[in-house]
Amino acid sequence: MERIKVKDVIGKEVRSRIPIVVLKAMLKPNVRCVIDMAGVTFISRSFADELYNLQQDYRLITFENQAGGVMKMMQVVWSGRSKKRVRSTEIATTESFASIEDFSKFLLTI
Repeated sequence: MERIKVKDVIGKEVRSRIPIVVLKAMLKPNVRCVIDMAGVTFISRSFADELYNLQQDYRLITFENQAGGVMKMMQVVWSGRSKKRVRSTEIATTESFASIEDFSKFLLTI
């Protein structure tokens, strides 16, 4: 079983989705791998989303040692991805204005 320590290969704070490329490059097909999050203090929502995608693409991946905010962010993304997105339909109209004054008057009505 392989073990990748995120702190060692990416750092303790992951602020974008871009570093997922580093993890993907280290993965081997059909080989179990532990993504060790020990020492990682922050991950962005976009990186957590990429970790979710990684787990979906490479089914033999598990995560260990997520602490505090890292675990919370992963939980938020995982739970959000397991729910179907429902977008309520809103009725909107388009307004046209001949001048800034007309626009300003309209803004006072909302």
